[in-house]
Order: sequence, then C-alpha cells, then structure tokens
Amino acid sequence: MKALLPWLAAALVLFHAPSHATTEEPEQQFAEFARCELISGEAIEDCRIGYRTVGTLNAARDNAILVPSWFTGTSEGLVDYAAPDALDPSRYFIILVDSLGNGISSSPSNQSAQANGDFPHIAIADMVESQHRLLTETLGIEHLRGIVGLSMGGMQAFEWAVRYPDFADKIVPVIGSPRLASYDIVRWETLIRVLDYARKCQCDEAFELRAGLSMLSQLPETLGSSIPRGEAVTALATRAEREPREVGILWDDQRQAEAMIAHDVTAVPALGGKATLAEAAQRVHGKMFVIVSADDYVVSHGPALEFAQLAAAQSLVLDADCGHGDPWCDAAGFRAALKAFIDRE
Repeated sequence: MKALLPWLAAALVLFHAPSHATTEEPEQQFAEFARCELISGEAIEDCRIGYRTVGTLNAARDNAILVPSWFTGTSEGLVDYAAPDALDPSRYFIILVDSLGNGISSSPSNQSAQANGDFPHIAIADMVESQHRLLTETLGIEHLRGIVGLSMGGMQAFEWAVRYPDFADKIVPVIGSPRLASYDIVRWETLIRVLDYARKCQCDEAFELRAGLSMLSQLPETLGSSIPRGEAVTALATRAEREPREVGILWDDQRQAEAMIAHDVTAVPALGGKATLAEAAQRVHGKMFVIVSADDYVVSHGPALEFAQLAAAQSLVLDADCGHGDPWCDAAGFRAALKAFIDRE
C-alpha cells in the first residue's frame, strides 16, 4: 500500500490520528468503462476507477459523501475518515475514490496497452469526470450530501464545486487549491525533473534528491528538531531508502503531479476559458468550507483563501506547526470542524 503522500511521508512522519473507522476493512471495488475520454482529446482505454464504500445509501439516495484521494493516496488510506467523529457511516454513505493515476485506478503502472510514458496526460478535471461517471453510471447517484478532499483531493473538491455546481450540498476542500501558486508549481516541476532523472539512472543520488524535497516540506524548526545538524546529510540517504523505485510508480507520480500543475478551476467549459477566479467562485452553489494550513510548503494556502472569500465561503486556518500535515497533527480539531460542518443542516 502506498503511504500518505509518500514523498512527504518522511517529512510528516505519517501524522495519522489513531483509527476511529470501522474495524472491518471495506472491500476494494472497481467501476469498469470501455473508454474514459480526457479533456486533452486523448482517452484511457479499458478504464477502471477504484473505490470503497462505507455506510448505507438511504432510500432518497441523497446521503452520499464523496472522498477523492490525495497525491499518490488510495481509497484504503481514506478509510479512517469514515468514522463517527468525522464522516459518520451511521448517517452517510461514504464513497472513497482512487483518483486516476494512483496505481489502483487506471494508471501508467497498471495499464498494459498504455503503460508508463505511453499513458496519456490527465487533469484534475479528468479525475472529477471519472468520478461523476462512477456516481451516475455505476452507483446511480445524481446528488451528493458532500464532497471532502485533502491536498490533491481538495483540488478535486474545488473542481467539482465549479464544474458541477449543483451536484453537492456541501464541499470541503482541505489543504487544496483552486489553482496552484507559483511556489507550488516550481516545487512540483522540480519533482517531475527528479522523477525523470530517477527513471533514467535508477541511482541513489536521484532518490536522495526526492527525499530532500520531502524533507524540505517541513517547517525549518520542525526539521531542525528532528534531525541534528551533524546528521542532516546522512539523513538524505536514509530517507531515500523509503522512496519507491519502480518505473511504473514513478510515472504514476509524474502524471498526478502534472495534473496538479495544470489545475485551474477558471478553465471549466461553462466559463468560456477566459474567466477570473471571482467568476469561477460565483458558480459555487453548495455550501463551502475551505480548510488550509498556516505554514504550508506543499500547497500554498493563498489561492484557497482567496477563493473562499470570493465565494463567501466559511474558512478555517489550522496552525499546528506541521505545515501541510496540520490536519493530522491537529486531528481532533480538524475532524471536529469537518463533522460540525457536514452534519449541520
């Protein structure tokens, strides 16, 4: 199983709260489509979307909550949120989705006819469109109680809110963005170059570079307290041992990184391709709760907070001194805020 944000895992030290979810692991399921058309004009053949469900769909079919996965994350890693202190499975039908490119749903690492670099470029919008098909064509769901996404999942939540403004009553993007800031684009572009180097050389130096990017996602004070200065260089080699080296997985990571770099909610077709962020925010019809981290060196919080203001949405700034890991460092506070918003009529 891929860990939470694997290239960040060492930096965040996997800040998971103790599991509150059901003790029975929900079954991995797949929606199968002959073809998934992409916004680029390309297509994924023999397309499959992985998902898991927790809870029961009510008779009105209006209590479903969609939770898309974060960068390199899987539906298995989302199960912890289907819990009484977050998204209560006794009230909601929770759909945990494997986003395109994560190694479970159609990805460079698992498509025989479109393997590795032959796998087409995907967009955040393509992830959303595949999820829309999962909901409407496979599960027969035409409306959602809510959409909750963290990090890249938060980017998908923003896309959902603008692309399908009437589909969900509530949208909660967490440490996500409606479009990346320049700082984020530079970080992810740097990762792509490191991935290319790693595929070509399969050398320790490449994976040490990736480990270094991971470590630099922490706050300077946090990194300084966890690694003595005399061990900083050797820590790169130790962290590099945890990095996945399979070529297919490196391509998975690149395709998802490319999707985040290109992500921009102002590009939805309904806005004509020349919209402002304000015009995109005006399309949001559901109630929105934007949650960000105060010192996030992975997804800058500026665009998310700007969007929240433009959409007159509720917002919350977490500040647990963990940067992008704040929702895990302050798990109790984050989960309580999420539950209160989702449960409120």
